[in-house]
Amino acid sequence: MTNIDMTQVIAKAAELNNSIVELNKALKRIASAKTRLNHSPGLPDYNAKMAAILQEEQLLKNVRSYMTEPRKTVNDLTAEDIANLNYDEVCRAIKAIQTKKTHTKYAEDCKRDEDGMFIPGSGAMFLEACRIEDMLKDRREELAPTGSAKFSKALLLEFIATLRICSDLDVTTCLDRIEAFVKGGES
Repeated sequence: MTNIDMTQVIAKAAELNNSIVELNKALKRIASAKTRLNHSPGLPDYNAKMAAILQEEQLLKNVRSYMTEPRKTVNDLTAEDIANLNYDEVCRAIKAIQTKKTHTKYAEDCKRDEDGMFIPGSGAMFLEACRIEDMLKDRREELAPTGSAKFSKALLLEFIATLRICSDLDVTTCLDRIEAFVKGGES
């Protein structure tokens, strides 16, 4: 921690009742004060006030890191961690791991062929990302909502256009068609 010792961090956490809500309020208050001060750089004591605000902000950030458990990155997820994720978290993690795969596909740890060229996707980091992605996809399938039809935005827009073309439809018929579409993808 920079220029702030742990006793100050613990004291500030106690002052905020070890409450994340109170900590977030204090961080917002400091951010507002910093913004107001930035709009008046001509003040004679601007540098001293800004230094005090920045020091207080750093203290609050250190308190936040002290009070919250460190988040695991998607690269460090274990099977147990994945089992504890909900559906939305799994979907976000899949996107993150796919980004990791893209960045590591041609990493330095990739094997090389006889000509010295990289063999894409042969590195340890890429293979680990693939393994984690497979576990995440399996978890997503476990958590996927049951009984609901999966349809894309394009399919839904096409269905809406079909309903608009049929000018002879009344509200009941439209609702019946929508229900049929949701249940079985029919229009």
